[in-house]
Amino acid sequence: MPYSIRRPRRRHVINLRALVFVPLLALALAGCSNASNGAGAGSSALSTEPAAAASGAGLQSGLGGRAQNRKITFLLSQDPGDSFWGTISQGAKDAAELFNVELNLQTSQGDPGKYNDLIGSAVADKPAALAVVIDDPKRYTENVCAASKAGIAVLAYNITQEGDVAACTSGFVGQNFEEAGFLLGRRLIAEAKLPQGAKVFTPVEFPEQVYAIQRNAGVQKALDAIGAKTEMVATGIDDAGALDKMSQYLLGHKDIAAIVPLGGTPHRNIEAAMTDVGVKVPVVGFDLSKPVIDGIKSGTILAAADQQPYIQGFQTVAQLALKLDFDLSPATINSGGGGLVDKSNVAIVEQLAGTIR
Repeated sequence: MPYSIRRPRRRHVINLRALVFVPLLALALAGCSNASNGAGAGSSALSTEPAAAASGAGLQSGLGGRAQNRKITFLLSQDPGDSFWGTISQGAKDAAELFNVELNLQTSQGDPGKYNDLIGSAVADKPAALAVVIDDPKRYTENVCAASKAGIAVLAYNITQEGDVAACTSGFVGQNFEEAGFLLGRRLIAEAKLPQGAKVFTPVEFPEQVYAIQRNAGVQKALDAIGAKTEMVATGIDDAGALDKMSQYLLGHKDIAAIVPLGGTPHRNIEAAMTDVGVKVPVVGFDLSKPVIDGIKSGTILAAADQQPYIQGFQTVAQLALKLDFDLSPATINSGGGGLVDKSNVAIVEQLAGTIR
């Protein structure tokens, strides 16, 4: 959910200016568009008009209309009923309405095989553009590159990639995982007074995926200053399963000095796991949810890095629309900002992100 805060000190506050700018821009420009057909997000909401002759008046429809093929296929890797992925999809829908594109929103419900099939079917469907989460480059590279070779503009979001698959995408919208991990690691050292050689538990849904590897690398880079070591443990995305796995780990590792959940699932369940086992150690982590906000307010969680999912959905579709209409090259956008949510700003975050669960 979009929100914005003032920035009194950079290291304590999350960079949220883009989030408040996007919905305000949408509201400001909506009145410039021809919405007479009444269609909503996910369809061609506005009539397409030719560009005005070189009079400087711009497009008669306000935004959008030059490209004949205006279909963007947006692939979610998880259920949009989840608050995080639901926020991404809402951002995508808002941008689709604003930029007058037809949005084909699909999900694989967490099934990587099905996700690869969805990417492959995009070549046959021939949308103008494709938005993808490349959480398994070995599996997805062939189909992503096939889509690009077919003339489909491909933009990655949520999880950045390098190597062969990166050559087939035109940009990326998402968090700089290693940078955010480094910020959290430094914050942990500064506030928790960790001893030399401390052991730090870093639970994460899928340790083999890029986001987990890069986030953990950033945390470890900061902890190297005191000789501390991280240990990743897989939790999966089921809340009950994650809670059980973390509780079992904590029972068998009484020497843990701190915890850095590397994903939203373990982060929103870590306080319950510590309560179940009777453990109390400093926590910083990734991604916001109501349990995380509550933990920050109570002091159980020192700070959190949010990757701003609304921006990931909105800017991905917006950049693809601008590519279609004006051939503007998509850019790499860091949706995670350079700051953290902590006790100094969590009340504002909670107020302005009131739908977070």
